[in-house]
Amino acid sequence: MLRYEIKKMFGTFGGKLALILYAAIVALSCWLSTTGALNVGTEWVNEKGEHETGISAIHKMQDAQNKWEGYVNQETLTKVIQENARINGTPEGRSNKSQQSNIAYGWKQGFVPIRELINRSYSSGFRSYDYYRADGISVIKEETFYANRIQQLKDWLYDKSDVAYDLYSEAEKQYIIGQYESLETPFYFEYHDGWYQLLENGGFIPSLGILILGFLMAGIFSNEFKWKTDAVYFSTLMGRNKATAVKIKAGLLLVTILYWGAMLVYSFITLGYLGFGGAGCVVQFRVWKSLYNITMWQAWMLTLISGYIGNLFLAALTMFISAKSRSSVIAVTTPFVIMFIPSFLQGMADWLDTVVTMMPVSLLEFYQHLGTFNLITVFGKVFRVVDLCIPLYAILTVALVPVLYQEFWRKQIA
Repeated sequence: MLRYEIKKMFGTFGGKLALILYAAIVALSCWLSTTGALNVGTEWVNEKGEHETGISAIHKMQDAQNKWEGYVNQETLTKVIQENARINGTPEGRSNKSQQSNIAYGWKQGFVPIRELINRSYSSGFRSYDYYRADGISVIKEETFYANRIQQLKDWLYDKSDVAYDLYSEAEKQYIIGQYESLETPFYFEYHDGWYQLLENGGFIPSLGILILGFLMAGIFSNEFKWKTDAVYFSTLMGRNKATAVKIKAGLLLVTILYWGAMLVYSFITLGYLGFGGAGCVVQFRVWKSLYNITMWQAWMLTLISGYIGNLFLAALTMFISAKSRSSVIAVTTPFVIMFIPSFLQGMADWLDTVVTMMPVSLLEFYQHLGTFNLITVFGKVFRVVDLCIPLYAILTVALVPVLYQEFWRKQIA
């Protein structure tokens, strides 16, 4: 019966088209991550100041950055500042010509990620950024480098002229500061473009994929009424019990297989092309202000888990709407409404903003929330919103399954 239900989903033209579109989303995600089309990808600037791409460029970048592999401590920071100053003092570094400047930049590529952290650490404020800030530093101290991040945060949170002063309660401010202070230092650096691109583009499959899967889920229950087969369905010996359970199982199994298959393909293609190195680098290399004190691979594990739970919940909800309304048209809009409604409600009221941050979309775009301070206080205890959403929607998904079963089991024959 399980095989029969799955065949029904893919037996129509719409079902086959949905599968093709899902595969297209996976292919698009792989292309975006390996080319860096939506952000700065792995480009190598050669000795002529020309940009190179492709596998050879990746290997050159790996070699250059791994020469700086190690802890970002006093010795490394001093070497970066000295090398940066040396390059800036060359004719190429002082030139206003684009090609000459590119040549100078090419010499810095090995330590660019560390230089970027220096820019952020020594910025004029928590919300300020100056690309050339590192060029004005001649002496650097490891203690100050890491302490600046915490001090800038405190200055921002307790600045009465800034919105953050009233936006967060005292308990929330102390929680944020505590997260910053608990980040283990010094950071360990190595080439990590593979994990960065993996995270940067990893939200497309969970977010766009569930819209496609919603089309398949929408007809699992409602099609029995659309095809006028409900009389036969509910008249059979096990139509109301076993067959109903099989429908639910088919829907959740389909989501599980397609989601994990897609994400594993995406992971191996991206990391296989860009490199597996850098899994142990902290996410602050790319998301300097993040509250999450985790490494690149840990961030990816959380991305996979949160995306899967979000997909399961939306699939179960879509099937429930399908059974409740007897309409696949109404059911198929469910993922779209939930995905896009936050953009309309955001900023209307503080309590609405909290509701919006708790919606399933936060699970589907975990990496994009790493740099946000979305917090919620429950009985005096402060939580990051995503930390609550993962168990919350896991529980709601489990609770929705028996409700869905009962809803379709009780249907009357039209």
